[in-house]
Amino acid sequence: MIRIVLKEKGGITKTLPQLPQRLRNAIVRAMRESAVLIQSYAKLYAPVFRGLLRVSIAQNVAEEGSRITGEVGSGLAYASVIEEGRNPWPGAMPPPSGDLRAWARRKLGDERLAFVVARAIKRRGFRAQPYLRPALLGATPRIQTIFQSRILDALRQEGGTV
Repeated sequence: MIRIVLKEKGGITKTLPQLPQRLRNAIVRAMRESAVLIQSYAKLYAPVFRGLLRVSIAQNVAEEGSRITGEVGSGLAYASVIEEGRNPWPGAMPPPSGDLRAWARRKLGDERLAFVVARAIKRRGFRAQPYLRPALLGATPRIQTIFQSRILDALRQEGGTV
């Protein structure tokens, strides 16, 4: 529960119009801090082969009208496959991508083996290696503290006691 006590009677008329904008600014600041926190956890939990996924994890906070949204993720094409995995699929198999060829060259010593790996993924699927969900779960207690402290600070700046 949050209790707001204004110190002076005349302050009510000055404070109320400013309070929504001050609270909105506090929420935006808390959202940015939370997104950075989740981003740092996601980078810790991301599986690393070359480190490209880890480097590509970014965060963004946007204000759209009355909505404030925070996003953390990667723009890489295979990032969602690593997070969620992939089920086996029927039908013709596409040729191995450049990333799979590079992986086969580095890990197996021959990029022609990428076809064998692609066939195995087609038959068995790809095991999920979540890194975003655990990051969110790990950061949740700290996120609650961040939002509470930013909102309380905004209320205290208006001359109220909480």
